[in-house]
Amino acid sequence: MARDGFKIFDSDTHVGPYFDILAPYLATSERARTADWEPYRSAHRLTGHVTYTRGQRRYRRRLGTAQAEETPGGYMEGYTGAKRDRPVSPRVDDDPAERIGDMDYEGVDVNLTLPSGWFGTWTAGDDVPLEAAMYRAYHRWMADYCGAYPDRLGGVILASARDVAGSLGEIRRWRASRWAWGLMVYAPAGMPLDHPDLEPLWAAAADGDLAVVLHTFTVMPPYAPGGEDTWENLWLQRSAAHPWCGMRNMAALIGSGVMDRYPALRIGTLEAGHGWLPFWIARIDEHAETIKAALPDLRRRPGEYIVGGRYFQSIEIPEGALLTNAVMDLCGEDLLMYASDYPHGESWFPNSVKTVLGWEMSETRKRKLFWDNAVRFYARCGLR
Repeated sequence: MARDGFKIFDSDTHVGPYFDILAPYLATSERARTADWEPYRSAHRLTGHVTYTRGQRRYRRRLGTAQAEETPGGYMEGYTGAKRDRPVSPRVDDDPAERIGDMDYEGVDVNLTLPSGWFGTWTAGDDVPLEAAMYRAYHRWMADYCGAYPDRLGGVILASARDVAGSLGEIRRWRASRWAWGLMVYAPAGMPLDHPDLEPLWAAAADGDLAVVLHTFTVMPPYAPGGEDTWENLWLQRSAAHPWCGMRNMAALIGSGVMDRYPALRIGTLEAGHGWLPFWIARIDEHAETIKAALPDLRRRPGEYIVGGRYFQSIEIPEGALLTNAVMDLCGEDLLMYASDYPHGESWFPNSVKTVLGWEMSETRKRKLFWDNAVRFYARCGLR
């Protein structure tokens, strides 16, 4: 499939995965461990799908008021999302064919899928074996879900920072699988991604040719930095915490020297905006000189790793053509990737592709944005 002559690779989309969908992939003893989570059990009001929301935060203070309103509501209460002229299929998690139907309608060839934000809830409990069991179940389900359309759907192996040994076993099990294109580490609040305990995970990603995916969260654990000090306001939280999480995570990994230690390792930041990238390169380069003692010895300036062909970043469509072209002008054309955040509320589905196709941008840039850069980042997809 191609739309207006362009193949479309969506580098950041999501699947639930709802607990009731994953339950058949859990052992009876593993399902029993969720008994302590019943106070956090939640059923979707339309589909009935079950999630657990331990650790969720609600942002209910309107700016200019004295305190948050104590009104009933769930995850991201008050967020309206983008206006759509066609709804997302409510069965995109139940049946991969439903997702493919939406992709075909919009003109998208490939989806890289990630767990939705609620799945981070497992980092908020003390039951690490349950967290690990949920990730194992997710991998088994992904093998079935993506396996139905292996040339169009892929995902990431999930690793628990609290169970590195078990995570390495999962990486070994799945890294050669058709669906496994990347690695995403769930680290609990307060644990830096550059912590030496996580080094074996980066080594395994490099060895398996898996893209290291950094994704940001704002209203469910593991929380974005700044998540506790945005004054109970969802507008501030969404506007500020997402970019800062991306900035912190990528700078911490790059500044730790991980790209020196693993010369083939690829790192990408998703769903954190992209207009900040030129500013951030200049700033971290400056302070790599003025605050050298805070970093190990690096072979290059931090910004050189970013523009050197092994770092990638997804766009957020609302930032528009002017800002996207400016980032490409300053940072090069080989690192930004098209993304829609489908099927979440902020996605512009079914007009995401149409919007970006309408941007004033050279054909070469559009091909890199829509396809080439994502194919290089998620190299294990096997596409060209």
